[in-house]
Amino acid sequence: MKNKSSIVSIVLILTVANLCVLAMRNIIVGNDFYSFLRSNLFIGSLPVIAIAYLMQRFDQKMNAFIFWLGTGLWVLFYPNAPYMISDLIHDSQDPLSKINPEMIKYDTLIIFSLAMLSVFYGFLSLKIMFELFKRRYGKRFAHIAIHATLVLSCLGFYMGRELLSAIKLGNGYLYSWEIFLEPVQIIKIVWKALWPIHNHWPAYAMMALFGIVQYLLLFMFYYLNKIELRPQIQSNSTHNS
Repeated sequence: MKNKSSIVSIVLILTVANLCVLAMRNIIVGNDFYSFLRSNLFIGSLPVIAIAYLMQRFDQKMNAFIFWLGTGLWVLFYPNAPYMISDLIHDSQDPLSKINPEMIKYDTLIIFSLAMLSVFYGFLSLKIMFELFKRRYGKRFAHIAIHATLVLSCLGFYMGRELLSAIKLGNGYLYSWEIFLEPVQIIKIVWKALWPIHNHWPAYAMMALFGIVQYLLLFMFYYLNKIELRPQIQSNSTHNS
């Protein structure tokens, strides 16, 4: 992350491009059915990269208390980034898609693009936070902190997709950051949904699958960056041309 300004530029370009595609879809179709995607992106997903970026930018000026306060906020918002993968379940819910089924294909692509943008936010924030943890506490601690965040994000995903909120914000489901508003109530709701374990195994199965999907995506991105083509492949392609 040597060029900090590039982070902002890349995020802005990708965000504006995706929102323009969504806006074009709404103009052509004549409704704003998928406006919740913008809400999920700005309220849930964008803060995770914003927090990580600000922490990186002001890392040298932050004491331990401020650093861990920012880290806590980041951990609470992080699940919302990969959570948008599950928004693909809405790809045929626009009433107009029943009149024109062809719309489902286009809507699926748009939802997928926005979901992957949200995943990009999350994974970029993981990269930034890993470097901050490593700089302050060493590489081993950084790995532990990132893995712990991924595990906790599985709980956050389950909360946001399955548990109804007593506060009834947004879509009515539970947001991880609601812990600031009704901590006791949130803990009771989550505890009741997860305990005893043998009565709630589908919840643990969902969390485990979400964790597996995250790790698979992370491995894909990581090894895509690490893979190097053998020199003879390049030379052979040059010779054939």
